[in-house]
Amino acid sequence: MPSNSLTQRMPAWRRLLPVIAGAALLFALWGASTASAYDGSPCHHPRNRTFTWHGYSYPNTTVMTCPLWRGKVPVYEWSSSAAPVVGYLRYGGNANWFVAEKWSNYYALGRSVNHYWASTMADNGQWGWVPEVFFSGGRNDEDDRGLLLRPPLTCGGSCKPIPPWYQ
Repeated sequence: MPSNSLTQRMPAWRRLLPVIAGAALLFALWGASTASAYDGSPCHHPRNRTFTWHGYSYPNTTVMTCPLWRGKVPVYEWSSSAAPVVGYLRYGGNANWFVAEKWSNYYALGRSVNHYWASTMADNGQWGWVPEVFFSGGRNDEDDRGLLLRPPLTCGGSCKPIPPWYQ
C-alpha cells in the first residue's frame, strides 16, 4: 500500500527540526536555571539587634551571619573601591554579620567580580560596605541567597537620619 504522508516527502533533516527545537528549548531552560547559581554558603542565622545612629534608635534590625572565605576583609565607607577603607573584618568564616545588600559599583579581586555589596560594622565600630567577592559560595556577580536587599526599616520614633546600612 503506497503512502503519501508528508513525513515521507520531507527531507530527513527537516523531520529533525522539531527534535532540534525541543532540545534547544530544554538547553535554554537549563541554562536559565543555572545562570542563577545555587549559593552553597548563604547568609544564615537571622537575629535582631538594636542600633543607635545619631541619637536615633533602630530596634529589631535583622542581621545575618555571612561566611567569608578569608579574614582581614576591608570595609569601605560607601559601596565603591574608590571609597576610603573605614575598617576591617579580622576573621573569616562565620564570625561576621551583615544587615543588607545592594547592587552598586563593580569590584574585582583576581578572577572574582561582583556588583553586590553588604552593609556591616567593621571590627573598629565603623559602619560601611563589604564587596561580596569576599563571601563564600555563589558565583561572579550574584547576590547572597540569604541576605535581604535593603530589608524593611524599623525605626524607634523617627527614621532621621537614614542609618548607614541604607545609604
